[in-house]
Amino acid sequence: MFIWVFVNTEQLTVPSVEAIPILPRLNLLRKPCAVDILHLESIHPVLSGNKWYKLKYNLAAAQQQGFDSLLSCGGPHSNHLHALACAGQVLGFKTTAFVRGYEHLPLTPTLIDCQRMGMSLIFLDKQTYKLRYDPQWCRQQAEQYSSYWIAEGGDNELGHKGCEELAEYCQGYDEVWLSVGSGCTFLGLADGLKKIAESSSQANQKNQPIIRGFLAIKGGEALAVELLEKVGGDHRINTESHLGGFGKCPESLIYLIQEYDEQGLHLDPVYTAKMIMAFEQRWQAGLLDQSKRYLLIHTGGLQGRRGVSSLSANVP
Repeated sequence: MFIWVFVNTEQLTVPSVEAIPILPRLNLLRKPCAVDILHLESIHPVLSGNKWYKLKYNLAAAQQQGFDSLLSCGGPHSNHLHALACAGQVLGFKTTAFVRGYEHLPLTPTLIDCQRMGMSLIFLDKQTYKLRYDPQWCRQQAEQYSSYWIAEGGDNELGHKGCEELAEYCQGYDEVWLSVGSGCTFLGLADGLKKIAESSSQANQKNQPIIRGFLAIKGGEALAVELLEKVGGDHRINTESHLGGFGKCPESLIYLIQEYDEQGLHLDPVYTAKMIMAFEQRWQAGLLDQSKRYLLIHTGGLQGRRGVSSLSANVP
């Protein structure tokens, strides 16, 4: 709870839960007992979604260890870098990022925001950027820039710790649906559910929800196996709902996003919208259990809509 005080901003709020708006094409179908959305995208205008949960304990650790500078990495549309730049601006950290790309290319709206919030950008070619998975290389960069290193996407033990806190919002549901990128939120949430079960009565242990993860990347079968082996239990990960790969946004997905826009539920095209589409498809096919309660986690990232021209004009 320390970090909530540490942020010192009234703009940071507790996420809300509400029923998903029922689109006309779903209205005549038998619906489950409950289909709710956990709105992580609404907790802060910029520091939103699961990004905040992955950053919060890293930020506290940086402060406690006496660092005044943060160093991380990400792509040109990175929600992580966008949130990190905001955190640095609000909390008084200098921020530097290694960006996958080339300096001579026009900056994306995400990177323009990052610069405006004070982040220094260092561009790396794809081959050099692969070194981000090398712990020794990461330590060397942290030493060279005298900075606290945060892994891409906030995917480290402290990121997992922050995501454990999401488990409290999942109580009372049978299944929790979640888009998966690196797997940080999936692992943290699974650990949080396990800890609640271990500290609960035997009856409540049996009532912990199953996580159904949906990989946003193509060719993630090995990652899915690795994540499931780490968490154990009955959790599952679907590897076939990426719609062509990470960041791919076909017309069918744009149409779905625009439909939900009209209902007041704004989705990002990289993560949550694809998970919602997968849920809809199973609903339409009669594959959902009408007796179950479902919670769909909106992980934020709405600023990323600016990377899709047909969605860029309507960014909440």
